[in-house]
Amino acid sequence: MNSADPDPQATDEAQSSDGLIIRWRGRQEGPFPTSVIEQKLASNEIGLLHEVLHDGKWTTIRDYLAEREAQARAQRHATEEAERRAREAEEGRAREREESRRAAALAEERRTRELLDQNRAPRSGQASTLAPSASPTRPHRGGMILTFGLLGLFVCFPFGIAAWAMGSTDLGQMDAGLMDPSGRSMTASGRIIGMVVTLLWAAGFLILLFLLAGILPKI
Repeated sequence: MNSADPDPQATDEAQSSDGLIIRWRGRQEGPFPTSVIEQKLASNEIGLLHEVLHDGKWTTIRDYLAEREAQARAQRHATEEAERRAREAEEGRAREREESRRAAALAEERRTRELLDQNRAPRSGQASTLAPSASPTRPHRGGMILTFGLLGLFVCFPFGIAAWAMGSTDLGQMDAGLMDPSGRSMTASGRIIGMVVTLLWAAGFLILLFLLAGILPKI
């Protein structure tokens, strides 16, 4: 084709065959696919000032390639923007799922703690109710210890030793809360009498030994 303006039928055919018509100084060639045009540019068969018929109008190859590059950039930008938005939406959904999971875990932990507190409260109340009867104390032996102390004083001194030992043990248990403290007075009195009796009998025994030691050499 050598006419200055393209034939409408040829233009339609060129567009339908996905090719471009090249024009240079009134001479037309083509249609050529874009890949062929790029090859011709690389081999210097045509220049950037050659014209191509694109969208029904003539434009230089330079402007055509610039427009094509701008469209490609816009498409890449749109694709990247769509991917970024999809990524952000997925991250948002992941955050929502994580927050929901944490909220559910906290709610479950709170329910478990409330159940434990509810189960612990009745047990604590029951323990406090049964506390007086749950720790019974042993009955005191104040009367027996006082009797042993008196027997040691007037009858046989070993009872005094027993009163001293038993009184010391029982007073310790009363201090620990293991024995009825109402007999503390009699227990303490029997213990003191037992101590006195033991000391007196020990002193008498020592004096007796001293006297015997002084008499025997003379005999």
